[in-house]
Amino acid sequence: MAVAPDKSWREFYNRLFPTDKILFYTAVAKFVKVTKLIKLGKRIEKMQEIELKLTTNQEVINSLKQELSHFRLLKHYQASSQNCYFDTEDHFFSQQKMGLRVRNEEGVYTMTLKTAGTTQGGLHMRPEYNVRLSQPQPDLKLFGQFSELTLAHSYAELQCSLQPIFHTDFQREYYLLETGNGTQLEIAIDQGEIKVNNAKTPICEVEFELKSGKVADMLNFVQHFLFLDGMRLGQVSKAERGYRLAGVASKAALMTIDEWRQFLEQRFTSTSQQVNALFQYELKLLKNLEKLDLDRISQSQAETTALIGLFFTLYQYSCEQEALFTQLLDEESSTEMIEINRFVYQQIRKMIAQHVEQQDNQRALQQLVELTSQGRYLQKMMNLLKITLKLK
Repeated sequence: MAVAPDKSWREFYNRLFPTDKILFYTAVAKFVKVTKLIKLGKRIEKMQEIELKLTTNQEVINSLKQELSHFRLLKHYQASSQNCYFDTEDHFFSQQKMGLRVRNEEGVYTMTLKTAGTTQGGLHMRPEYNVRLSQPQPDLKLFGQFSELTLAHSYAELQCSLQPIFHTDFQREYYLLETGNGTQLEIAIDQGEIKVNNAKTPICEVEFELKSGKVADMLNFVQHFLFLDGMRLGQVSKAERGYRLAGVASKAALMTIDEWRQFLEQRFTSTSQQVNALFQYELKLLKNLEKLDLDRISQSQAETTALIGLFFTLYQYSCEQEALFTQLLDEESSTEMIEINRFVYQQIRKMIAQHVEQQDNQRALQQLVELTSQGRYLQKMMNLLKITLKLK
């Protein structure tokens, strides 16, 4: 269907978005989480990972496995993983943005505490503490051997009110391979379910973990697979999804135009700073899309319009500010970035025109998810990550 004239969709969207220049513009792990391993003995360790997670579907998984079969693998095996997540009666760990689990992998029990961590430049740094157990019940006092780990309550106090909250059960298929330049990657494909009583939601994820080498080499390797559509950045952890399914975590709220206004009002001292801020906003917007209950959003014309409008204003701005990318990138890379931005912008315009005509909220939201799951879209996000991290 042809794109509707500017006037038609502007009039519709201006019912919800003010028309002055700044406010009209307001009409996006865990992408990458960074870590390293510190061994403290055979049964206890503090670990951080360098990891990129993508959510996907069975068709992409099948294609990815076929592609991986062409590489010389150092290791390739499967393991069954049963995980029970625990929290206190007042949900202490959830409120602290922590995750406490006991994993049973092939009869080996491991208790893990993942802490909130920090985020910088798209990299998520989230320390985790692991202790080997002899049985499937958590024993918090074992974390006392980590002197740097401090909690607001004693281990004994927390232990007294621990209870299981949800389970994640999945098959994990491991691939360990070398990609050159001394880089080793572990690729884990997880397929299974998150379960709370009778409720469940699927797990279908691919994790790329850097075992040795450079982050840039890992990202370059991942980009070779982005000819496949159907992959999205996985910024929401299994634990966060489980808490939400259990009704412990509050429902995600739709981002407002205020955050876009804050971006526009910033005074940037360099082009790289401006591009980094733009990238961080897009990551936040994508995470919001991942967390939202789209079935609920689709019940509201206003919320559906507002969500699509946030992506529209972002890409309208990106297309108007193409000089940002020509200043930072070589000619070939900037041309690719600009072409993808223009493509996404035009697709959103078509989406809006169709939404105005058909008023089908569910279809419009599905189109938005499909657009952000295209390989070329993810390719662009990976390039932005490398720019903001100054990786080559």
